Amino acid sequence: MKKLRIMQVPPVRFGLVLGLINGFVGMIVAPVLLLTLGAAATAADLNYAPKLLGIPWLFAGAGALFMPFIHAVGGFVFGVLLAMVYNFAARWTGGIEFVIDDKS
Repeated sequence: MKKLRIMQVPPVRFGLVLGLINGFVGMIVAPVLLLTLGAAATAADLNYAPKLLGIPWLFAGAGALFMPFIHAVGGFVFGVLLAMVYNFAARWTGGIEFVIDDKS
């Protein structure tokens, strides 16, 4: 049995990985956002705002278009901050320890 410790995580590398993962999540969330906001805009009471019929669809489309980018940037920033917090905490606690079995 072998013990390994993670003492440091490179923040920019971790941010890139988390940003890429969140970008893919944004591509999954975008159609759901488009459908729900579009359905809400269609079901809205148009007596109060008959001239604004196309505006909610415009916001839903723009939100769905930029959602992967927003998720990717947010994931990058959050990943960098999370890695920095882990690096700080690992100095005090000794990091996360894994036990690996060497059986082949």
